[in-house]
Amino acid sequence: MPSQKLKLLGGGAHGIVFLAEYYNPPTFNVRMKLAVKSSKVEFSDSISGEGQILRKLQRCPYIIQCFGDDTSGEHGNTVYNLLLEYAPGGTLKKLINSREGFFPEDEASLYAYQLLKGIREVHRRGIVHCDLKPNNILVFPCGCGSNQLKIGDFRLSKVAGVGGHRGTLLYTSPESLFCGMHEAPKDIWAIGCIVAEMMAGKSPWKLCNDDDKLAQYMAFNQPQIPTNISDHVKDFLTRCFERNPNARWTADKLLNHPFVIDNPLLCLKWEDYQPLGNRPLGTGEWISSTGLFLTPI
Repeated sequence: MPSQKLKLLGGGAHGIVFLAEYYNPPTFNVRMKLAVKSSKVEFSDSISGEGQILRKLQRCPYIIQCFGDDTSGEHGNTVYNLLLEYAPGGTLKKLINSREGFFPEDEASLYAYQLLKGIREVHRRGIVHCDLKPNNILVFPCGCGSNQLKIGDFRLSKVAGVGGHRGTLLYTSPESLFCGMHEAPKDIWAIGCIVAEMMAGKSPWKLCNDDDKLAQYMAFNQPQIPTNISDHVKDFLTRCFERNPNARWTADKLLNHPFVIDNPLLCLKWEDYQPLGNRPLGTGEWISSTGLFLTPI
């Protein structure tokens, strides 16, 4: 059996994610770990759509790589499987929780750089992610003692200029929430929320169990910028939290902001750095198979 689902990693309304092994001798003589996102084929439109977006974004080192798809018979059901990179470090949300926030500025700057490089590539391809948040950012430990972040979960992504989804409220920009505008500036606002969360260990918004009340609060207030940070970080967040989306800085501009560009860690060639445990499937060709996972867990 070339492939096997080993254990459940998580899931939601749109699919279940498994840790799996892919083994195809003699081409691949070492078992490769994969994250396999699965759904009954009749409910797989969002997952298969995510795969097509990721196919356009192959080779970007700051976006999760998708190796192909598979259709298998499991427990009497026809199951669609999307073959993704496995992130041994889990999610950025898990990393933030483990640190209780308070990332050193150099480290937060490095992660901001990686997210901006990834989202710049997304925007250059005419795509808006629409749901950037720490739970959708994957962590790959590197041999240098740091981590490489990769943007994942493109289920709510859309083509720029076409109608889309709101995404997660705590990371949603004002124009998206109140005007239904889901364009590239929305992703920049979300990156500001993520950086603020890394620096403070909590959301820049006052948490509320009632989404309507939270949305009303967001209508008349700005995200809270941490006070115990440098002026460079405060200015970076201010550029991300510009309420006018036309005045909000783009990823290109923010990559040249002093908070990002002055980081000494950027002397490393991150584009060429291979995270630990991240082995490519081979040629980068899209693999479309049938029956990789005939033996379910």
